[in-house]
Amino acid sequence: MEFFGYYYLICLIYCLYMSFKKWNRAVQAGGLGITPGLDTMAMLIMCWALAPVDIFLTWVRVYKEAEEARRRGSKKRL
Repeated sequence: MEFFGYYYLICLIYCLYMSFKKWNRAVQAGGLGITPGLDTMAMLIMCWALAPVDIFLTWVRVYKEAEEARRRGSKKRL
């Protein structure tokens, strides 16, 4: 496989992992019987773009939360 094949495979695995992790958290026991089938089909097409965007937005959120915690910590010291 070339680089893009490996890139696609890594992105697909990441997207499927994150999707199923969120589905397990969102679907309660005895739920409606919904499945992530359509989401999985969409990920097969769009995973090459979804994974980098998700990673970037997660990094921005974590950085923002850390900055807010740092600001709250500096205000408490004053």
